[in-house]
Amino acid sequence: MATVTADYRERARIVFEARGRHFTNIRTPAADEGPVGYTSTELLLIAVGNCTLGALLNHELLRDAEVLHASAVLEAAMIPNPARIDRIDVAIRLEVVDPALLEQLEAIEIASCECPLCNTLGEKVRTRVDLSCPAVSR
Repeated sequence: MATVTADYRERARIVFEARGRHFTNIRTPAADEGPVGYTSTELLLIAVGNCTLGALLNHELLRDAEVLHASAVLEAAMIPNPARIDRIDVAIRLEVVDPALLEQLEAIEIASCECPLCNTLGEKVRTRVDLSCPAVSR
């Protein structure tokens, strides 16, 4: 079981603690720019990105592969009234050394959403993987 404590302090920040580590998210607004810290939606996207990339790079197809680059861009499509997330689009960019992995793109795309958060959020999370190998031009 995972446990996080959240302590709202002075109506200005939230201090999170998990496993003895602390993270402070500033909630005071900057001039016309919204909160200085992360919004709740951004925090969720950070968690999905952390979970997705971690699970993908630890998957059996990539665990021992030489990965030159791994990044993700996450976007939340919102619905108003009441405000909520309709879907999360995750675009993952992987650059690997082994050209044989290019033939495994479908399996890698499936593996990209096998993390606990994707399993929990279900079809709300849509992942797409751009896989390249610098030794092979497509």
